[in-house]
Amino acid sequence: METAKPGTWLHDLIEVYNDLGGQAAYRDVYPRAKLRREDRGASWTSAAEASIRRTIEDHAESSANFRGRSVFYSVNGHGQGVWGLMPNYLRPTDDEKQQLNPAYLEGLEGIIQEQRYLVRSRDPRLVEKRKERDDYTCQVCGFRLDVEGRKFVIDVHHLHPLGSMSGVVITSIDDLVCLCPNCHRIAHSRQDNPLTLEDIKAFRERLQKS
Repeated sequence: METAKPGTWLHDLIEVYNDLGGQAAYRDVYPRAKLRREDRGASWTSAAEASIRRTIEDHAESSANFRGRSVFYSVNGHGQGVWGLMPNYLRPTDDEKQQLNPAYLEGLEGIIQEQRYLVRSRDPRLVEKRKERDDYTCQVCGFRLDVEGRKFVIDVHHLHPLGSMSGVVITSIDDLVCLCPNCHRIAHSRQDNPLTLEDIKAFRERLQKS
Protein backbone atom coordinates (compact mmCIF):
# COMPACT_ATOMS: atom_id res chain seq x y z
CA MET A 1 0.00 0.00 0.00
CA GLU A 2 1.39 3.40 -1.01
CA THR A 3 0.95 6.33 1.33
CA ALA A 4 2.07 9.94 1.86
CA LYS A 5 4.06 11.96 4.36
CA PRO A 6 2.42 11.68 7.80
CA GLY A 7 0.76 14.84 9.02
CA THR A 8 -0.21 16.08 5.55
CA TRP A 9 -3.74 16.41 4.24
CA LEU A 10 -2.97 13.74 1.65
CA HIS A 11 -1.87 11.23 4.27
CA ASP A 12 -4.93 11.94 6.39
CA LEU A 13 -7.28 11.52 3.45
CA ILE A 14 -5.72 8.23 2.35
CA GLU A 15 -6.31 6.89 5.86
CA VAL A 16 -9.84 8.32 6.04
CA TYR A 17 -10.86 6.81 2.70
CA ASN A 18 -9.45 3.45 3.76
CA ASP A 19 -11.46 3.69 6.99
CA LEU A 20 -14.56 4.38 4.88
CA GLY A 21 -14.03 1.36 2.64
CA GLY A 22 -12.08 2.93 -0.22
CA GLN A 23 -14.63 5.40 -1.52
CA ALA A 24 -16.93 7.98 0.02
CA ALA A 25 -18.84 11.22 -0.49
CA TYR A 26 -17.45 14.48 0.87
CA ARG A 27 -20.24 14.61 3.50
CA ASP A 28 -18.83 11.40 5.03
CA VAL A 29 -15.20 12.43 4.68
CA TYR A 30 -15.43 15.79 6.44
CA PRO A 31 -16.40 14.56 9.94
CA ARG A 32 -13.97 11.63 9.82
CA ALA A 33 -11.11 13.89 8.72
CA LYS A 34 -11.96 16.40 11.45
CA LEU A 35 -11.83 13.72 14.14
CA ARG A 36 -8.53 12.39 12.82
CA ARG A 37 -6.86 15.79 12.81
CA GLU A 38 -8.25 16.89 16.16
CA ASP A 39 -7.16 13.62 17.78
CA ARG A 40 -3.54 14.47 17.08
CA GLY A 41 -3.91 18.19 17.87
CA ALA A 42 -3.92 19.46 14.28
CA SER A 43 -5.98 22.47 13.31
CA TRP A 44 -9.46 22.44 11.79
CA THR A 45 -10.59 25.80 10.45
CA SER A 46 -13.39 27.07 8.26
CA ALA A 47 -11.12 26.44 5.27
CA ALA A 48 -10.58 22.75 6.09
CA GLU A 49 -13.31 21.41 3.81
CA ALA A 50 -11.96 23.43 0.89
CA SER A 51 -8.48 22.06 1.65
CA ILE A 52 -9.87 18.52 1.45
CA ARG A 53 -11.50 19.15 -1.93
CA ARG A 54 -8.36 20.82 -3.29
CA THR A 55 -6.10 17.99 -2.08
CA ILE A 56 -8.27 15.35 -3.70
CA GLU A 57 -8.53 17.16 -7.04
CA ASP A 58 -4.79 17.86 -7.04
CA HIS A 59 -4.25 14.10 -6.84
CA ALA A 60 -6.86 12.90 -9.37
CA GLU A 61 -5.65 12.45 -12.96
CA SER A 62 -9.06 13.30 -14.42
CA SER A 63 -9.05 16.69 -12.68
CA ALA A 64 -7.89 19.86 -14.42
CA ASN A 65 -5.94 20.61 -11.22
CA PHE A 66 -3.94 17.35 -11.32
CA ARG A 67 -0.37 17.82 -10.07
CA GLY A 68 1.34 14.55 -10.96
CA ARG A 69 0.47 11.96 -8.30
CA SER A 70 -2.63 9.86 -8.94
CA VAL A 71 -4.26 8.87 -5.65
CA PHE A 72 -8.00 9.37 -6.20
CA TYR A 73 -10.51 8.78 -8.98
CA SER A 74 -14.03 10.13 -9.49
CA VAL A 75 -16.57 7.36 -8.86
CA ASN A 76 -19.65 8.95 -10.43
CA GLY A 77 -18.09 11.76 -12.46
CA HIS A 78 -16.94 15.22 -11.47
CA GLY A 79 -19.38 17.35 -9.55
CA GLN A 80 -20.90 14.42 -7.69
CA GLY A 81 -18.52 14.61 -4.72
CA VAL A 82 -17.84 10.88 -4.53
CA TRP A 83 -14.19 9.85 -4.78
CA GLY A 84 -12.35 6.57 -4.42
CA LEU A 85 -8.77 5.53 -3.76
CA MET A 86 -6.67 4.06 -6.53
CA PRO A 87 -5.96 0.35 -5.88
CA ASN A 88 -2.34 0.87 -4.81
CA TYR A 89 -3.49 3.12 -1.94
CA LEU A 90 -5.99 0.63 -0.52
CA ARG A 91 -5.00 -1.32 2.56
CA PRO A 92 -4.45 -4.98 1.65
CA THR A 93 -6.67 -7.55 3.26
CA ASP A 94 -5.10 -10.28 5.42
CA ASP A 95 -5.33 -12.71 2.49
CA GLU A 96 -3.67 -10.24 0.14
CA LYS A 97 -0.84 -9.66 2.62
CA GLN A 98 -0.09 -13.39 2.66
CA GLN A 99 -0.02 -13.55 -1.15
CA LEU A 100 2.33 -10.61 -1.71
CA ASN A 101 5.87 -11.43 -2.83
CA PRO A 102 8.43 -10.06 -0.32
CA ALA A 103 10.46 -8.54 -3.17
CA TYR A 104 7.39 -6.58 -4.27
CA LEU A 105 6.88 -5.27 -0.74
CA GLU A 106 10.34 -3.70 -1.00
CA GLY A 107 9.49 -2.18 -4.38
CA LEU A 108 12.14 -4.06 -6.40
CA GLU A 109 9.76 -5.74 -8.81
CA GLY A 110 7.88 -2.53 -9.50
CA ILE A 111 11.09 -0.61 -10.25
CA ILE A 112 12.20 -3.18 -12.81
CA GLN A 113 8.81 -3.29 -14.51
CA GLU A 114 8.54 0.48 -14.69
CA GLN A 115 11.97 0.72 -16.29
CA ARG A 116 11.10 -1.86 -18.95
CA TYR A 117 7.85 -0.06 -19.66
CA LEU A 118 9.59 3.26 -20.29
CA VAL A 119 12.34 2.06 -22.58
CA ARG A 120 10.00 0.37 -25.06
CA SER A 121 9.33 2.63 -28.03
CA ARG A 122 5.79 3.13 -29.34
CA ASP A 123 4.51 4.21 -32.72
CA PRO A 124 2.90 7.63 -32.08
CA ARG A 125 0.97 7.51 -35.36
CA LEU A 126 -0.69 4.24 -34.38
CA VAL A 127 -1.49 5.60 -30.92
CA GLU A 128 -3.13 8.69 -32.39
CA LYS A 129 -5.17 6.58 -34.84
CA ARG A 130 -6.51 4.54 -31.91
CA LYS A 131 -7.47 7.71 -30.09
CA GLU A 132 -9.34 8.91 -33.17
CA ARG A 133 -11.12 5.57 -33.58
CA ASP A 134 -12.26 5.61 -29.95
CA ASP A 135 -13.18 9.32 -30.16
CA TYR A 136 -10.80 10.07 -27.26
CA THR A 137 -13.19 8.19 -24.97
CA CYS A 138 -12.44 5.56 -22.32
CA GLN A 139 -13.73 2.22 -23.56
CA VAL A 140 -14.50 1.07 -20.01
CA CYS A 141 -16.22 3.96 -18.24
CA GLY A 142 -17.00 6.38 -21.08
CA PHE A 143 -14.90 9.21 -19.62
CA ARG A 144 -14.03 11.94 -22.14
CA LEU A 145 -12.35 15.25 -21.29
CA ASP A 146 -11.15 17.92 -23.70
CA VAL A 147 -8.86 20.48 -22.04
CA GLU A 148 -8.33 23.78 -23.86
CA GLY A 149 -9.46 22.40 -27.20
CA ARG A 150 -8.12 19.16 -28.72
CA LYS A 151 -5.97 18.36 -25.68
CA PHE A 152 -7.74 15.23 -24.58
CA VAL A 153 -7.08 13.53 -21.26
CA ILE A 154 -6.88 9.95 -22.53
CA ASP A 155 -4.35 7.10 -22.50
CA VAL A 156 -3.78 4.34 -25.04
CA HIS A 157 -3.40 0.93 -23.43
CA HIS A 158 -1.64 -2.05 -24.98
CA LEU A 159 -3.76 -5.17 -24.53
CA HIS A 160 -0.53 -7.16 -24.83
CA PRO A 161 2.11 -5.23 -22.84
CA LEU A 162 5.32 -4.44 -24.70
CA GLY A 163 7.26 -5.09 -21.53
CA SER A 164 6.34 -8.78 -21.67
CA MET A 165 7.65 -9.19 -25.22
CA SER A 166 11.16 -9.58 -26.56
CA GLY A 167 12.56 -7.79 -29.55
CA VAL A 168 10.65 -5.63 -32.02
CA VAL A 169 6.99 -6.54 -32.54
CA ILE A 170 4.35 -5.49 -35.04
CA THR A 171 1.40 -3.93 -33.26
CA SER A 172 -2.05 -3.66 -34.83
CA ILE A 173 -4.47 -0.89 -34.03
CA ASP A 174 -6.71 -3.66 -32.66
CA ASP A 175 -4.06 -4.41 -30.03
CA LEU A 176 -4.69 -0.98 -28.52
CA VAL A 177 -7.60 0.58 -26.65
CA CYS A 178 -8.30 3.99 -25.13
CA LEU A 179 -8.59 4.16 -21.35
CA CYS A 180 -8.93 7.13 -19.03
CA PRO A 181 -6.00 7.57 -16.61
CA ASN A 182 -7.99 5.98 -13.77
CA CYS A 183 -8.99 2.86 -15.71
CA HIS A 184 -5.44 2.62 -17.10
CA ARG A 185 -4.02 2.57 -13.58
CA ILE A 186 -6.56 -0.06 -12.58
CA ALA A 187 -5.58 -2.15 -15.64
CA HIS A 188 -1.97 -2.25 -14.43
CA SER A 189 -2.82 -2.89 -10.77
CA ARG A 190 -2.14 -6.60 -11.30
CA GLN A 191 1.55 -7.48 -11.35
CA ASP A 192 1.63 -10.37 -13.84
CA ASN A 193 -0.76 -9.43 -16.65
CA PRO A 194 -2.95 -6.34 -16.98
CA LEU A 195 -6.61 -6.65 -16.12
CA THR A 196 -8.90 -7.16 -19.10
CA LEU A 197 -11.54 -4.58 -19.94
CA GLU A 198 -14.16 -6.82 -18.34
CA ASP A 199 -11.99 -7.14 -15.22
CA ILE A 200 -11.75 -3.36 -14.97
CA LYS A 201 -15.52 -2.98 -15.35
CA ALA A 202 -16.10 -5.59 -12.64
CA PHE A 203 -13.60 -3.85 -10.34
CA ARG A 204 -15.36 -0.51 -10.74
CA GLU A 205 -18.77 -2.10 -10.14
CA ARG A 206 -17.53 -3.68 -6.92
CA LEU A 207 -16.25 -0.30 -5.73
CA GLN A 208 -19.57 1.37 -6.49
CA LYS A 209 -21.50 -1.32 -4.59
CA SER A 210 -19.20 -1.35 -1.55
